[in-house]
Amino acid sequence: METDRTREPVVVAEDAGIAGLETVFADLEVRLDALLEARLDAVETRRQEAEREALLARFAADNPDFTDLSAAGVLEAQKRGNPLLDDVGAYFAHHLAAAREAGDAALAKAREEAATQAEADALARFKAKRLAQTVTAAPTGAGRGRDVAPELAAPGKFGGINAVLAARLAARRQSAGI
Repeated sequence: METDRTREPVVVAEDAGIAGLETVFADLEVRLDALLEARLDAVETRRQEAEREALLARFAADNPDFTDLSAAGVLEAQKRGNPLLDDVGAYFAHHLAAAREAGDAALAKAREEAATQAEADALARFKAKRLAQTVTAAPTGAGRGRDVAPELAAPGKFGGINAVLAARLAARRQSAGI
């Protein structure tokens, strides 16, 4: 049997009292604050997700081709091409690409039409110039040459002015078939 003298002395814990409870309460308060913060963060995250889902549903209702493009995998292809995009961003990126393609096609068509029109206008100008050259050129009938006729320059050599004018009138009538 052991006596008090042979036994190791036991350290008797002093009664910490309220001071000891304050540390326990402080630890509990820190843990409770962390738990509340985690719960509030989880609630806020769920609220944001629900709000995002509601906005996405409203967007899908406003843009009927959104669900079709999503089901066809077009939006996933856009997101693979640019990982920063979400579903809505991929939708708008798809429509932007489609608008660019349509604009490029319209521009190519307009350029082709403009080139065709310019070619037609150039041909019309060339024809007009050619016709203008033939209209302005004097016919080579009797007495209608561009040069001054020698009988008009010196009518005295050809029997006088009356004889020259009578001969020219006869030549014009003959070339006209009168």
